[in-house]
Amino acid sequence: MEEPNLEALEEETEGEDLYHDEAKLMRVAGWANAVSWIILALAAIFSLSGVVLQLQQGALRLGISGILGMISTLFILLVGGFFFVLLQAIGEGIYLFMDIEEHLRKKS
Repeated sequence: MEEPNLEALEEETEGEDLYHDEAKLMRVAGWANAVSWIILALAAIFSLSGVVLQLQQGALRLGISGILGMISTLFILLVGGFFFVLLQAIGEGIYLFMDIEEHLRKKS
């Protein structure tokens, strides 16, 4: 069996970036950041409007059903906050991994 010529293979791929397209990754990270803020804003608006509606309907005077309605309305904010943190972590993770790769390429 013949061994592959590693030197020739390295010369062919030396100028090419085979791992990622930096512009696409930056775009994905930017979109994750923007979408996370949109989700947080929508969750805050829906949650706030739900609380206002609950208060207008006398949620505090209805007893346990009013309190459960208020909790379910605030749950929207909790879910929106979770997705906000998740998408922010994805965007920052992309930036972090790009920096790590750039740093490792400079060392080698």
